[in-house]
Amino acid sequence: MSEILLRTRGLGKTFTVGHRTVAALRDVSIEVARGECHAVVGESGSGKSTLANIVLGIHQATSGEVIFDGKPLEYAADRTLRRRIQLVQQNPLSALNGRRRVGASIRLPLDVHRIGSRAERDARVASLLQEVGLEPEMARRTPASLSGGQRQRVAIARALAADPDLIVLDEPTSALDVLVQARVLALLDRLRRERGLTYIFITHDLAVVRALADRISVFAEGRMVETGPADRIFREPQADFTRNLIGAVPVATEEEERLRDAVRRMGHAPGAAA
Repeated sequence: MSEILLRTRGLGKTFTVGHRTVAALRDVSIEVARGECHAVVGESGSGKSTLANIVLGIHQATSGEVIFDGKPLEYAADRTLRRRIQLVQQNPLSALNGRRRVGASIRLPLDVHRIGSRAERDARVASLLQEVGLEPEMARRTPASLSGGQRQRVAIARALAADPDLIVLDEPTSALDVLVQARVLALLDRLRRERGLTYIFITHDLAVVRALADRISVFAEGRMVETGPADRIFREPQADFTRNLIGAVPVATEEEERLRDAVRRMGHAPGAAA
């Protein structure tokens, strides 16, 4: 059985909006195995980003707990957690400081955590750029001079700089066109396998994680409505909400078309799971 790197138990989060209390997460329990890509899928307002923000320490849970590598996740008590858990954001242009050159952005985690000498940090930046498929000379350029795909590769390189165990990918390809999206997904898959990384991949689009995810958790209205191995989720979804998401996935082959039709029929079968 795979080692569990991160788990949540009965996680809940409420926000106060005006005079109302809004439940963003309701009793969510998930497990993320070391080395896997665990996709968290849902529409806007489903709670998936709230879950990511709690894992990243941006929000504090209202109830429940997060266990990381066998210990309660407490950022205030353990500064090294910020090194071990990194983020790749949705929009690389806004995620990167436009006034800071690419090399300085990638080097930032090394500077913050005081990893290596200045010369070692610069060498590390050059190595990271090559690892994500960019030329070391790009370290001297600004984010505005790069394409969208290049900027996202820079953001990935920055996340890798501190040698994390877990990377939270928050809609990392939604701002990219389809061709560039495919290349970035292939890069992420290669890096995970080569480095033994663990991903939490936040997305509203099941098609994005069809070939990348090992496990999928589907969220709706703050609850996890279904979780399981990716292959099982696509072939035998249990929840109507999941079936609807799969029904919206574009198909590329006749086999995928047959699978989607079968899933749709499941949704109309007597006694189909809610």
